[in-house]
Amino acid sequence: MKRLSILLPAILIASVCSAQTLDEIVNKYYEANGIEKLEKANTVYLEGRASQMGTEMPMTISVKKPDKVKVVITYSGMEIITMYDGEKGYMVNPLAGMTEPMEIPEEQLSGVKENNMLRNNVLDAFRAGKLKLEGEESVNGKPAFKLTLTSESGEVSGLFIDKETYLTVKTTAKVSQMGQEMEVESYISEYHDVNGIKFAKVITQMVNGVEMGGMTFDKVEVDREIADSVFTIK
Repeated sequence: MKRLSILLPAILIASVCSAQTLDEIVNKYYEANGIEKLEKANTVYLEGRASQMGTEMPMTISVKKPDKVKVVITYSGMEIITMYDGEKGYMVNPLAGMTEPMEIPEEQLSGVKENNMLRNNVLDAFRAGKLKLEGEESVNGKPAFKLTLTSESGEVSGLFIDKETYLTVKTTAKVSQMGQEMEVESYISEYHDVNGIKFAKVITQMVNGVEMGGMTFDKVEVDREIADSVFTIK
């Protein structure tokens, strides 16, 4: 019994230290990214390019509080639209023969909602006790904190925060498509400051270790006027 009474406090101390370390990382992440200012913003608008298998396509992302999101990708004059109006999600994809809006099933909405940068999933997970510090790992030759995040739906993803800048440099997730599970890695770089808020310019995506494309943002506007009608499928 003496052995147990000695070990138990040591375990508790280690647990407390780990929690304090995670708390410190999240606080520095909050400050470095300018999230306090982002939380006060009402809209974010981005223009850029999505690339896939060597093909670049113009892209816009419009976000408005509390939960409105719209992503438009243009390919050969056709608009591929994914949208969440705060209650339901919709998609229009002429490339797949979907010329009329189709409602996105509830279980598939998380991918659309992730584009809402006015809500920070890292902070949401931390406040809900669903963010864990797993240690450290090198990303592009630089040390980073490795964390895991569990979403409301139970999906677990990886998050890597640079130890020097406290900016996100990589995310990982497992995605199922056509019955196959794939490991998707997103490398995030070239941050720039907009109204005191940090936004990444370049996101490079790897699928099972092979580069498949990504996104480049050329323009970011905070608190641009965006009408509610933008988020209405016609």
